Parts: sequence; C-alpha cells; structure tokens
Amino acid sequence: MTGAAGVRFGVVRNWMTRAPATIGPECSIEAALQRMRGDEIHHLLVVDADRLVGIVSSRDWRRIDPGAIARGGEPIARIMTEDPVTVAPETPVTVAARVLLERRIGCLPVRDGETIIGMFTRSDALDALLSALE
Repeated sequence: MTGAAGVRFGVVRNWMTRAPATIGPECSIEAALQRMRGDEIHHLLVVDADRLVGIVSSRDWRRIDPGAIARGGEPIARIMTEDPVTVAPETPVTVAARVLLERRIGCLPVRDGETIIGMFTRSDALDALLSALE
C-alpha cells in the first residue's frame, strides 16, 4: 500500500493498545477476575519486577475449577500461560496476524527489548487489515 494509510497499516506499533493492563504473579485469581470484569478487558499481562512472566485471558477462566475463585487467595500464576509469545513493535501487521491465527491466541504482548510497550489483539489485526482493504 502507498500513502498515509499504507504507512499506518504496516507495523504493529501503529495498531497496538498502549499501556496494557498488568498484574503481579502474587495477585489472586479472584482479584484478577474482578479486574478483568471491572475494566472490561480480555487479557492481563503478568509482570514480575518489570519482566513479563505470563498472560491471563478470558479463555483461561473456562478451564479453572470454580472453587478456586470461591476459595480466594490462590495466585494467578496457577492459571496463567507462562512465557507468552511476543512481537516487536516493528513487526509487520500481516506477520503478527498470522501468529495470532496459527497459534489460536487472542493477543500478543509487544516488546521493545525487554520492555512491554503494548498489546496487539485479534481486533487490532482485523482493524488494520480492513483498513488496508478500504
């Protein structure tokens, strides 16, 4: 693509959600669920001392014992996906979209070196790809 739309379309940095929601690994499952519901979000990055250690998605809630939430106090680290796949901010949107599709995941944390600077979701990919077609 050419022109301003083509420039905007190209890379993850231009479509990602900046400052994604984060929690610590000691956060309880109950508190994490309340945060996701309260903020109306589908993904929480789990960060320990500024290092990404995991991710929790709305899909994770389907695979846990409801009693774990009722008991309270159990750490989110028990259900998070460890070492999530990440992308760099200059990753082409088409490459990131393909990763989301092939791995059947809903989002990719965006990492600049070791620093998490955003999150690229399936919705972001769809927005970008539709923009390119329009």
